[in-house]
Amino acid sequence: MLQIGGGLVVVSGVGSTTVAASDHETNDRPTDTGVRTRSAHFSPDAPDVDIYVDGELVREGVSYRTVSDYRDLGPGTYTIQVVPAGEDPAEAVLEETVEVDEGDYTLAAIGEVAAENQPLEALILEDDNSPVDPGTARVRVLHASPDAPAVDVVAGENGDALFENVAFGESGYTEVPEGEYTLAIYPAGDREASVFEIDVSLAGGTVYSAFAVGYLEPEGAPAAEPFEILLTEDSLPDEADGEPNEAKPNDDEPEKAPEKEAEYEDKNAA
Repeated sequence: MLQIGGGLVVVSGVGSTTVAASDHETNDRPTDTGVRTRSAHFSPDAPDVDIYVDGELVREGVSYRTVSDYRDLGPGTYTIQVVPAGEDPAEAVLEETVEVDEGDYTLAAIGEVAAENQPLEALILEDDNSPVDPGTARVRVLHASPDAPAVDVVAGENGDALFENVAFGESGYTEVPEGEYTLAIYPAGDREASVFEIDVSLAGGTVYSAFAVGYLEPEGAPAAEPFEILLTEDSLPDEADGEPNEAKPNDDEPEKAPEKEAEYEDKNAA
């Protein structure tokens, strides 16, 4: 259910490269249950964790910035425990009872163990992976940066706001023409200076999630994890043809969330 290690797209930030996790696995195809689930570790000061489902250990040593592939699951009610790696389930830092029905879902751990900015919580997202018209990309944003204010997400040179006033823990979808974009993130209602920019290439017929994680000011934060955007391909056009959605592995990377290759630039710090 919650096996961690799905393939993430490699995208470029301002003056840096964002490298996301890959476990070199394929996404499972939906079964006749009509339910798929995945999970994500977005708590920047949380240790590696083990995942238990109804008391059964399903994944060990899951690291920050890791997102799973989708896994088939029967509809029903499940108890999910997130436990520091190697500890007893009684030491769970998160325990949630979730009910899943038809559709795709992401269970994301967000916030902080230290709770200096935001408390640790489990966020259940309903994913819209329904077919997208060719030439159009569907993009979902999730604000999971504990010290960032509410933000606007703006598309490059034309300044069109794709998302406005997105607060911590909030998410939403929009659809845009396929193509190359520079996405700029601003404090909500303030276009004086962006706090982060990232170049993305969005393919038609594809569904993406853009997860904003880490700290705007990592130097004084509970963990030195800088702000970044993780972009996942949630649904590809070839899924309609029943072809496997292969992760795009980097053969030089280990099968876990890698260390960042470079620091990410906060334009406000300049």
